[in-house]
Amino acid sequence: MSHNFLWNANFHSLLKAIDQDLADQAQQEGCPGCGHKLHQANYPRSPVGMPLHFRFYYDERLSFCCEMCRRRMTPASVRFFGRRWYPGPLFVLISALLRGITESLLRQIKGYFGLFITASTLKRWRQWWCEEFPMTLFWKQASGLIPPLDLQRSFPRALLAFFQGKLEEKVCSLLQFLSPLTRGGLQAF
Repeated sequence: MSHNFLWNANFHSLLKAIDQDLADQAQQEGCPGCGHKLHQANYPRSPVGMPLHFRFYYDERLSFCCEMCRRRMTPASVRFFGRRWYPGPLFVLISALLRGITESLLRQIKGYFGLFITASTLKRWRQWWCEEFPMTLFWKQASGLIPPLDLQRSFPRALLAFFQGKLEEKVCSLLQFLSPLTRGGLQAF
């Protein structure tokens, strides 16, 4: 699995452009609660694990506030995965590596990504993919679009393999596929 695209500014720029398109669509639709106009109300993010020279692509989460009811509306994103500290691309790639959490895997993640992620964090991620994700309304509706997967042993790696192209394209496609889950605190549950 070659992750070198994570050190390519074009990849991060593409994700930021996709997020902007998703935000523009959400803003045009108006407030989901009352239908009124949405005003820009972005908020800062501090992405963990992103190299310093790419952090500015992840330093702000696009968001809106309704002019009437003042409700916050956070659009779908390919850069952020809900409230997780790690950016979406890292969350997906590292989760795809998880077959068993071992010292060897922790060293591999440190070598590939320059990150020290604790075993407890990886266990939480694995639990989310194996137990919580299959229970989401999103997956229950979307799973019919994808051939059956063995979620316990191969998810999200098998889902990543479902998409076509180089790893960079697969990650981008998977992030777009999962983006409905990323709206304001994983609202798609």
